[in-house]
Amino acid sequence: MNLSRAEQVVQRMLFLDPPARRDASDAADSAPAERAFGLSLVFSAIRCILQYVILPFVLPVFGFASDAAVPIVLAINLVAIVAILFSVRRMWRINYKYKWQYLVVGAGALLILFVFLYADLNPGALSSL
Repeated sequence: MNLSRAEQVVQRMLFLDPPARRDASDAADSAPAERAFGLSLVFSAIRCILQYVILPFVLPVFGFASDAAVPIVLAINLVAIVAILFSVRRMWRINYKYKWQYLVVGAGALLILFVFLYADLNPGALSSL
């Protein structure tokens, strides 16, 4: 399989083996990639509900300070980052037909998550923007 220069660069960035060195079973079908994508969307929905609805509004009702939510949010964001990277790598490993589109979506989500992590670790850092 001949890869474009851009595909080769992305594969190196994702620490994937060249296609000739991969097992034939990696490209068996796209069902596992679609399932991983679906699970990452479900996880993202749960993460958003927790981070933006339950933690900021429910914890104070029960007398917990909003600062108690920061470690929970950090952990959730780190798991989300790992899940996105896993999904992107899987899409590229099996040469999924929408791998470029998912790469763009995944990169955008990672950028947003890193901004949130920065904001959580440095309270008030983004208020000057």
